[in-house]
Amino acid sequence: MVYINNIYTGLLVFPFIAALFTLPYAVYQYNRHGSVSKYRTLIIYSFILYMLIAFFMVILPLPDRASTAGNTWQDHLNLIPFRQIWLYWHDKAFGIAALQEYLVSMSFWQLLFNILLTVPFGIYMRYYLKFSLKRTILYSFLLSLFFEISQITALFGIYPGPYRLADIEDLICNTSGGAAGFYIASVFAAVLPSRDEIDEKCRAHGTKVTGMRRLWAAVFDYVCISAVYIFMLGVIQILDPEFTGYSIYGEVYCWSLFCLVSLVQVLTTKGSTLGHAACRVILVSEDGGIASARQLIKRYLYLLLFTDTPLIIAGWLMSRRSAFIIDIMILGLIFISRIYFFIYFINVILRKGMLMPHDRLSGTLYMVTDIPEKRAVK
Repeated sequence: MVYINNIYTGLLVFPFIAALFTLPYAVYQYNRHGSVSKYRTLIIYSFILYMLIAFFMVILPLPDRASTAGNTWQDHLNLIPFRQIWLYWHDKAFGIAALQEYLVSMSFWQLLFNILLTVPFGIYMRYYLKFSLKRTILYSFLLSLFFEISQITALFGIYPGPYRLADIEDLICNTSGGAAGFYIASVFAAVLPSRDEIDEKCRAHGTKVTGMRRLWAAVFDYVCISAVYIFMLGVIQILDPEFTGYSIYGEVYCWSLFCLVSLVQVLTTKGSTLGHAACRVILVSEDGGIASARQLIKRYLYLLLFTDTPLIIAGWLMSRRSAFIIDIMILGLIFISRIYFFIYFINVILRKGMLMPHDRLSGTLYMVTDIPEKRAVK
């Protein structure tokens, strides 16, 4: 029952870990491989989930802090291999009945669990990372050593004293489990695409600038610039405690800052923001040449026109609202400002790859930076 609860806890925590991991993962994949593979994503995210659950298996359930105050590491460290097995069989005559009794004992199930715990780790090491048997054994040992250190150090000092036994038997069983996983991985390799096949498919798709690729580049830029904007608001609030920061223009200011900083970046780098460079794309003119400063300025001015103008008008009406019809107009303008983004997201989801109005009106499009002869108009 404890193991089931630990798995359940891992499943609950995983979405939050995945959310934090997704942006850097997507940017890295586009930068390294040119596209995001569904198989690779499934493998990596399943590995994160496995590692999370494995760690929770080792440290959960957490005790009350007061109950660990008198514990010492000497009392929670065992350096005698298979001590529990020896204690179980001590003074017992070996026989069928005794063996059957042992197979249902906690001592046996703990031994089996510690082997099974790292079998998936060995599978991942061979199938995806293409490690040799020696490297798989080494990394399985290091993983188990990390588990045992976290136990003997009371979660690296979080608790006053250790609450779990650090056992050399666990090191042996976990390392053996990783080695077993290495051999079991051949079964998965026979039915799943190899790492080389996944990489080759990614390279083939990496010549296109898809809508999703553009989206992740924009999200990368927006997160960076929003962090700067939030920092600026914090500084202003320290200088003026009465400043609340609440205004319908807040989004306008942040988005305008995003467009302004992005424009400065593409002008100074001849077509790339930080997000573009991270995802290996660049803004060019329709003929594939370098986009002119006039085109880049027009692009971001049109983007501001379609996204910020309705909000600015809505803010002006909000300060002068006097009738129900004005409220309806305000809501309508805010809705219009969202429509532009909604159309873009639908374009990304449906993989239509059509150019947005600010792309067409400015005569700009995206190209993969390291393959200039193969253009991707998406």
